Parts: sequence; structure tokens; C-alpha cells
Amino acid sequence: MNDCALNHLYLFNSVLPFSTTALAVEATKKFLSENPDATPAAISDKVANEQMASGLKSQDRIHIFVRAAFTTDFFKTKQVAKNAPSISKITQGKTVMERHLISACECLCVDEPKKFAVLLKQLYDEDILEEDTIMEWAGEGRTDYTLDSVDEEQRSSMRAEADPVVTWLQEDSSDEESDSD
Repeated sequence: MNDCALNHLYLFNSVLPFSTTALAVEATKKFLSENPDATPAAISDKVANEQMASGLKSQDRIHIFVRAAFTTDFFKTKQVAKNAPSISKITQGKTVMERHLISACECLCVDEPKKFAVLLKQLYDEDILEEDTIMEWAGEGRTDYTLDSVDEEQRSSMRAEADPVVTWLQEDSSDEESDSD
């Protein structure tokens, strides 16, 4: 487990003991391994129950799920496509949850920033992240969404790696605008 993941366990809620968040993640991992055919609704319910039982905030659901369901080899095992319906159920298309999803992805990729851009693009391709949410994230520096365990140098490195995705979205957006003229 990388330093970000270890720190993230504690940073979910500094009042709770380190093991409370770890238990939520581990219980979710166990559920996923024992129920490979679970529906997105069942997975979302499990994550919500773990979040509430741990006394965490509702936005922490996406952090719990990403930590339980994803590895840095997400692209080799098609984890984004496999988990897209569950992520959509958890985020419910809400911008604030999508921003927390990006934050969870930053934590996942903190030690391998080149993978962050791939993850961002795959989430966009699966209609999990909206273009506006990605552009908002890209246009800002460190925000309240950025985890304390991701330092500014790491965040900047991931932002730089994501620049081709951001540029592609900007160009795609301007092409659509000129087509509608």
C-alpha cells in the first residue's frame, strides 16, 4: 500500500481511528470478491452501509469503492469498464461526487502519475466523468477535494500528465461549438 493510501485511511476523518476506514475498505473488498456478480445497486448499498457504519461522510463512498475495487493495473484488467455501472450508481452524476472520484484517482495514481491520465480518459469514455467536471478540475489548483496525502508536486505532476486529455476535450468542445454555428 502506498503512502497516499495509508495516509488516506486516516485522512477520511481525522477523529476516527486509522482502522475504521481500513475496515470499510476491507469489508467492501471482501464483498466484491465473494459476490462477483453483485449488481451495481447491491455494491452501492454495501459501500453506503460501510460508509455509514464507519461514521464517514457520504462523499467518502467513492473513496472506499475506488480503494476496494481498483489497482494501479486498472487498464490491464479493464477495471473501469467492469466497475463503471457501480461508480455511476455511487456518484449519481453529481459534480461534487465526480470531483471526489478524481481525488480518489489521484490517490490511486500518486506513485504512477502517467497512469492518472489513462484513468481519467477511461472514466470519461465510460460516461462516468463529465467534461465540465474534468475541465473544472484542470482549471483549478489544489482545492478542498485534493487529499492532504497528495502533495502539490504530485498533484501538479498528475495534472501535467493529464494535459493531453484536457487539450483533447477542449478541442473536441470547440469543434462541437463551431459545428453548431
